Formats: sequence, C-alpha cells, structure tokens
Amino acid sequence: MSSGWNWLAATAAVLLLSWGQSSPADKTGVAGSPRLSNAGCTAHGAIVTTRIWIVAGQSQATTFGMNPKTVPATWKPDPEVRIWVSSPERTSGQWEIYRPGGNSAPRGQWGPELQLSVRLRQDAPSTRLFIIKHAPGQTGAAFDPLENDWSPRSGGEAWDRLQEMVLAALKTCDGRVDTIFWMGNHSDGMSHEKADRVGANMKALIDLSRSQWGTQINWVIGLPDDTAPYAPIVQRELRALAASEPRIATFETADYETQEDGLHYSARAVKRLGDDFFDVWKALTANK
Repeated sequence: MSSGWNWLAATAAVLLLSWGQSSPADKTGVAGSPRLSNAGCTAHGAIVTTRIWIVAGQSQATTFGMNPKTVPATWKPDPEVRIWVSSPERTSGQWEIYRPGGNSAPRGQWGPELQLSVRLRQDAPSTRLFIIKHAPGQTGAAFDPLENDWSPRSGGEAWDRLQEMVLAALKTCDGRVDTIFWMGNHSDGMSHEKADRVGANMKALIDLSRSQWGTQINWVIGLPDDTAPYAPIVQRELRALAASEPRIATFETADYETQEDGLHYSARAVKRLGDDFFDVWKALTANK
C-alpha cells in the first residue's frame, strides 16, 4: 500500500511541475523567434493596466529597405520589449520578444519602433514594453476604391486590419492603447482632393481609435516631406489638426536622410524617426 501511495504522489508531483512549465512549442514563434511562456501582456505579473504602443502609417513607417543587415550596431536585444505577431488572418496571434528584421512588421524589415522602444525602456526601465505595428505601403487616409487605404469605409483594408490586430492583442490582457505613432500621408499628397481632406480624414481615424480603444489616446504624427506634389497642403492640414486639441502633436521630417530613391529613409533616418517619436510624445504628455 505504501509503495502505491508513493507512486501516486510522485506522479502527481510530476504533473503539477509540468503544468507550471512551457512546452517546447511555447518557446518558439514565427521564424524561430522567442515566444512568451505566458501569452498575456502582463508587466512582470503585476496587477496593472498594461500600456500598448501602436506604430502605424505607410512605407515610411514600415520602413522600406530596412532589413537585418541595416540594424544599427548599437542595438541590443531586450527581452522586455515585445511585439504583436498576428496569425495570417490577424484575428489571433501572440506577443514575441522583438527582433528587428525578424518578427517586426512586415517580417524581414524594421522601422522606428526599434529606437522608439529603446527610448521608452530608458524612460521606464522597470516596465515591459508592448508594441503593435501595422504600416502597409502606399496607403493614404482618403477613401479610394482603387487602392488600399486607411479609410474606415474601406472594408478589409488598413484600418480593419489594425483593428483586428488590436482587438486580438487586447484579449490577452488588461491592456490599453496609450499612443499611436503615425508616419504616413505621403499618398494623400499625390492628389489635390485627397490633400485637402487629410485633416478631416485623419480626425475620423483618431476619433474612431478613441471610441474603440480609449478616449485619452495620444497621436504623434510625423509630417510627410515635400516629395509629393501637394505635400504642403497635407502638412498644413496636419498642423491645423494638431493645433485643434491637446492630445495630438506633429513634427517635421523634411531634412531626413533618404535612400537613393529620394523617398524612403536611410537607416540613420529611421533611427532618428524613432527618437523624434519619443521626444514629441514626451513633450506632449509632460503635463498630463
């Protein structure tokens, strides 16, 4: 009888121990990237509302041309920086330890989230960081039935995709969206009509984000450069939008260094974009 009880006790102990550990499949994500042993976005197990940061826009935020070979030599892996990696349909996914050029969106590239995450972690070193990124190329804010865009009227396009990603991520924890870092609107500057509507179209996006994810969401917006014919109108509209309320801020990018195409940023400029995102956010929220 005693040997039987000993066997049962030993078996129970093994089962309890195994329940508290991750299976090998839990430790690898897409393309071999580390996956969290717990799926939720909790900050070291603390009972707090986790802040989630979104990077969005178009190819200047992706950014085009950045790959593992262009990652700054100064960058160091940080296990406390997590990025949301969606399933193919984007209605599910998991948080993974951020790897620029590995699991950053789109995979194989990296963008301003690299330096932004460094600065946010320096600002709050005891806080785990959670980033969602969605910045498909050639996507303006205006509704266009012939092109992919950010208009909420365009079913299944940029806004709907981001919404699916955010809702899936929020299901993993008691999280809230803190700030949306936006670098886009270049495509809007290709048309006079779209440029004239940038303020109204971006206001619609901002209002929708706040109605769905939190009324106090901040927006930090990089102004597109002058390479599009109606870029000055876009810049004017975005500045006016930021001046209309205290939780929106813009900054200039006209002197950013570009690649040979004269449009997409160099690695040094992408790093600078992350710094500018952080600095403007810090100033925007200083007294809030």
